Amino acid sequence: MSLPPGFLDELRTRVSLTQVVGRKVMWDQRKSNQGKGDMWSPCPFHHEKTASFHVDDRKGFYYCFGCHAKGDALKFIQETENVGFMEAVEILAQEAGMEMPARDPRAQQKQDHRSQLAEVMEQAVRFFRMQLKTRPAEEARSYLARRGLSPEAQDRWEIGFAPDGWQNLWDALRGKGVPEELILGAGLAKPSNKGGKPYDTFRNRIMFPIRDARGRAIAFGGRAMDPNDNAKYLNSPETALFDKGRSLYNHGPARTASGKTGQLLVAEGYMDVIALSEGGFAASVAPLGTAITEHQLHMLWRIADEPIIALDGDKAGLRAAMRLIDLALPLLEAGKSLRFALMPEGKDPDDLIRSEGPEAVQAVLDQAMPMVKLLWQRETEGKVFDSPERKAALDKALRDKIRLIRDPSIRRHYGEDIQDMRWELFRGGRPRDEMRSPAQDVAPDYPPMPEAGYDPGYDSGYDPDPGYDMGYDPAPAFDPCFDAPPPAPQDTRPPVRQGQGGNAPSSGYSGRKGGGFRDGGRQPWRGKNAPPTPLQTTRNSLLAGGSEESLVRVREAVILATVITTPAVIAQFEANLERMACVGSDHALLRDLVLRHGIDAPDRLKEEIDAAAGAHALENLFALRHVAIMPCLRRPGDVETASLTLAEEFAKLEASRGLDAELAEAEEDLSGLADEAVTWRLGQAAEARNRAVRSENEDRAQYDVGENGARLNREERDAFGALLERIGYSKK
Repeated sequence: MSLPPGFLDELRTRVSLTQVVGRKVMWDQRKSNQGKGDMWSPCPFHHEKTASFHVDDRKGFYYCFGCHAKGDALKFIQETENVGFMEAVEILAQEAGMEMPARDPRAQQKQDHRSQLAEVMEQAVRFFRMQLKTRPAEEARSYLARRGLSPEAQDRWEIGFAPDGWQNLWDALRGKGVPEELILGAGLAKPSNKGGKPYDTFRNRIMFPIRDARGRAIAFGGRAMDPNDNAKYLNSPETALFDKGRSLYNHGPARTASGKTGQLLVAEGYMDVIALSEGGFAASVAPLGTAITEHQLHMLWRIADEPIIALDGDKAGLRAAMRLIDLALPLLEAGKSLRFALMPEGKDPDDLIRSEGPEAVQAVLDQAMPMVKLLWQRETEGKVFDSPERKAALDKALRDKIRLIRDPSIRRHYGEDIQDMRWELFRGGRPRDEMRSPAQDVAPDYPPMPEAGYDPGYDSGYDPDPGYDMGYDPAPAFDPCFDAPPPAPQDTRPPVRQGQGGNAPSSGYSGRKGGGFRDGGRQPWRGKNAPPTPLQTTRNSLLAGGSEESLVRVREAVILATVITTPAVIAQFEANLERMACVGSDHALLRDLVLRHGIDAPDRLKEEIDAAAGAHALENLFALRHVAIMPCLRRPGDVETASLTLAEEFAKLEASRGLDAELAEAEEDLSGLADEAVTWRLGQAAEARNRAVRSENEDRAQYDVGENGARLNREERDAFGALLERIGYSKK
């Protein structure tokens, strides 16, 4: 449903964040200041003994310095109560004594339809469970017993059986008065191509109910009893309830268990999850497909910072791990990663826990390797590097993968670890530290390179700026934006290595007293007419940041805001939207929702976005300064203005990305022997990049310099000269 303007602001004003959070935590009275609304407590999202969870009641936001959880009152209710955005709004509105606005009839109808489908799924769960206790299911019960599942365990996991036959479930549900469209809509039956009755989707299969995070039955997974069946495992088709790429098996219970242990295991199938959970590893989930999707990866990270991927000890399991690496590298964030636990060859978690017990599984989990080591294993295992060309090929392959990492700090650390492993591989397994000479210990900040003059480029693109901004003010009671003097300039010159020229001469007047230049840097101007210190909000803005990624994110925000306010242009720019490589998961989600609903249901686009991403997603997008001033936002529905805006932004965006690739390729060539051709390519690419991002409204006129030193517009001068010739003017 769509909320009226100002409703959320009024809701946040009426409810105290401290009151909402206080129901779940115990405040640290030593650090908290209740009078100022500055409260601290142990974090409710991860286990800790220190009070690193901060609530600022005046600003209405919370932040954890340990797990980096952050949000407002609505976000807190979503995370702690395991509810959606609109349900969180309803809970908070009830607490604040505010009446919820009337639901949109279409949204209400859609919600009612989903509720009806969920009820049909629950009836199917009960039907399959009853069938497991009948005589036709004797073979299925024997199979479950051989897999170590007791009748009590079968009941806990609600395992059932779909009997062999074409309309068993169909006839049972129709006999209870369930409409045909609901059975078909739930994916429990398929229409017949021969004009007969619809037939059951699942036949002669052991049935595993799939529930969402709220515990609603949304789909089934069926294990075939016939060894000659085309599909050993079969999932429900995608429905209004079930999106395979956005669901996890055992999601709700695993999330609860992970909150107590801090661990999360990701297995391949239903039986692995059940075996792990029954063996004491309750925080276990499984994807519902052959590979983990990007959305599922973000779901895993919302449960635990470092999920352990417990894969089968065969080639298929290893291939799945390698595919996951390529997916995860661009999405890595500080503190968010993956570890990989490979089972013994030929065994899966279910086999290992039944044959050797939970202790054997725990031993494998203790040996889980970080993703960088598995990446190195993939690129080096089974290969021989006995020539410079093969070594160079390895460097290039690793460099290409590391460049996928967006975070510069993570990219740097990956490069350092790869350098260490490369050293050990090419130096006969001797660690780098063993080959250090006593003289090298004098300058520990500069570890020796593998080879003199060699740099494989793993740190390419990394900004060595030592400045650190964690994006959150640890002392919100202090605001340095107005009265604080600007910080003293830092000496950013690189230190001089020993043995490379000694101490560099000073470039300033360090011996002088007072002002002037010192240590090569100009002192800040603090005179009467000194320029004002920029506000903190300005320094932290996207445009002031100046990074290429920030500029790309600005353009993506403009594009998304344009198509959301004027959906009529989506069909024209559909291909451009599909090719847009979004910076951040929030932009990717908005783009996917626009492509999914914008063409077929443009009038309900905002409602669909609110339902899937929450009302805050659009609020945050439209609140951006560079978006708020857009003509498209002030004139929604203006197709001509929107088309012109999108054409220009897509052209600049694609040109910028293409030229970045050209620059990266040229930079790679510089790792070899540099020549004039490479430098010319860099110059041309840089100039083309400047043209790509140049505003269409800037002055492109060409000027000449007159005799008096003034600039003369060449076009205007030529036009004036032509006019004088036409009127026959001449000096006497």
